[in-house]
Amino acid sequence: MNRDTHCGFTLPELLIVMIITGVLGGGAITGFQRWQQQQQLRESVLQLQAFLLHLRAHAGWHNRELKLWLQPGQGGCLGTGPVPVAGCNTPSRWWFTPPHAGIHLSALTGEPGFYGRRDVARAGSVEMTSSAGRWRVIISARARIRLCQPEAAACE
Repeated sequence: MNRDTHCGFTLPELLIVMIITGVLGGGAITGFQRWQQQQQLRESVLQLQAFLLHLRAHAGWHNRELKLWLQPGQGGCLGTGPVPVAGCNTPSRWWFTPPHAGIHLSALTGEPGFYGRRDVARAGSVEMTSSAGRWRVIISARARIRLCQPEAAACE
């Protein structure tokens, strides 16, 4: 019998290819999950920034003082006005809760808030964390709102 007529792969060759494919697939899934967690954290921080910009505009338009508070819990809750006694389970336009599971509002430093018609604020910051990292939203005395990662040198 001629050996050239039996072309194909042997069982050990197929097993090696399947093992390599499995290892590469497992690494890709882990990398994708990490990337997805980072994107969810970034999206949550951008939503928090939009919420704070809305509060700043409302305080300036109505010449009101809006002090911020943080209530710890599952993901935490940031808001203005009276602090909810029963938690932040019911949605309100004056409260912000992180939209994704695993993301937490972890710290409120200073006594941030917005007041008056001249876009002024009490300085402070809000920190948001997840397994993918940390972000800080900083409110300056001139009511500027900026985002930074605490590991960065300019994030003070």
